Amino acid sequence: MPELLNEEEEKKMMMMKLRMSLSAMVVYPIIAGALTLGGCATGGGQPPAAKSAAPEAPVSNTLAVTAINPEDLVSYANTIVVPTAYVKLLVKGNAFVAQKGGYKVGSNANAVKASAKYKVVGIDKKLAQSIAQQAYDDFVAKLRAAGYTVLTYNDIRDRDYVKGAGREKADAAWGLPVENSRNGDETYVVAAPSDDQHFRSGMNGGVFNQFISLGKPRFKDATVIIPQYTIRAPQVWGETDATYSTISAAIKTEPSMRLMNASAQWMGAPKVRMMHGIPGVTSNNPVKIAENTGELVQAADTTPEAANALSKGLSLLSGAGSVKTNSAEYTFTIDLNAYVAGAVKGVADFNAEVAKVAVAEKKP
Repeated sequence: MPELLNEEEEKKMMMMKLRMSLSAMVVYPIIAGALTLGGCATGGGQPPAAKSAAPEAPVSNTLAVTAINPEDLVSYANTIVVPTAYVKLLVKGNAFVAQKGGYKVGSNANAVKASAKYKVVGIDKKLAQSIAQQAYDDFVAKLRAAGYTVLTYNDIRDRDYVKGAGREKADAAWGLPVENSRNGDETYVVAAPSDDQHFRSGMNGGVFNQFISLGKPRFKDATVIIPQYTIRAPQVWGETDATYSTISAAIKTEPSMRLMNASAQWMGAPKVRMMHGIPGVTSNNPVKIAENTGELVQAADTTPEAANALSKGLSLLSGAGSVKTNSAEYTFTIDLNAYVAGAVKGVADFNAEVAKVAVAEKKP
């Protein structure tokens, strides 16, 4: 059996290993605030772990949709009214990721963290409403080509319930309403083709809130449809990794554009039936619609050096552990032509899928 070390000798041996470990510590910068920390788990550490990413919806290059109650499209002799369309564009966000791992002191003793804040430069009210107008015009044109009579905002604007409908309040900074993602880590501006076409939504009826009375549609001569599109560029997410000897946390970026989701919900003539979801057409998954729509650059390094220095001085032997943090702020400046082309392509692709559903359902 090997000779057992007394307490003093064991402590000297551990200190020697610690010095060797700290001397091997490396920080590898990766674009957008990435951080890789090596040497913190020398002589043991966590079992190998597969790379992990922050929760991210799977992306596809093919747009697939689901249609619910398409029979509503023909409730009024193939007549449809499209009061507006809403396009949501990402304007700022943040990402955070952390990886924990340990040596003898436990799995929570050491950690690396990476974070980034970013804003999109080049989007304003005029551009956002222009994209919404193109989405609206294309939607109307495709449904007309499918054989439907389509009433636009200009056709219904003088109806009393349209003139009296509430409009959404604009954010002072953007001149447009803004909306946060479900997780609160992304902010979008929401644009309609015009201010007059930005109707106030609500718990009762969602986007149809202003066109419902006593639970029934105010429109009595057409099925009402309101398309919506959520577009995200750039892509910013976190990744972590852990092996026997290293742990890492990184923020990754991509200048691509995705159509995160799209829907064309509708209200036809009231009827009694079993509901299996909101009537309309909805995209099934995010889809990449452009590879490169701008340039991401670092605007500021916000890494807390003081906190890192304090963390480095903590003793691994004491169980206090070590935490390394890397953070930065970035700006994503859009390439105007590429950005608009990607957005228009995305909404047009979805509109084409809605038109396919309409064609299949249309009555002679």
